[in-house]
Amino acid sequence: MTMDVVDGTGYRLELDYEAPLLRASVSGGHDTGLAVSREYWLRILDHARACGASQLLVLDGMQGEVMGDEDLQRFFDAIEGRVHAGLRMAYVEGRADQIPRIEYAELLARERGYTVRIFNNETDALVWLRHGMR
Repeated sequence: MTMDVVDGTGYRLELDYEAPLLRASVSGGHDTGLAVSREYWLRILDHARACGASQLLVLDGMQGEVMGDEDLQRFFDAIEGRVHAGLRMAYVEGRADQIPRIEYAELLARERGYTVRIFNNETDALVWLRHGMR
């Protein structure tokens, strides 16, 4: 098991890898705009590639709102090519009021070919990562 901590601008990222799972916990303030989100997601995806993770669990503890439609499109453009083949991603949204917006983000991700699901709790996310259908 390896653990890394990154203190970025407006967020803290804890990366914990135990093959085949990379657990990425992100926490911080209210700035969840494109620049901050892109920065921590690129760190997460680069770490997943470097350690060879086939499962990624992202625990979102950020306090801000989910990006608007245009910024979500820009976000997915920014991470294009950074998600390695075979990576299965589960995203746990910490704010129940943000679930409808993050479900929209899931649809955008799936349209781009990513294997991803959104959850409101870690237990369900882990079950899907280990046993769920694509």
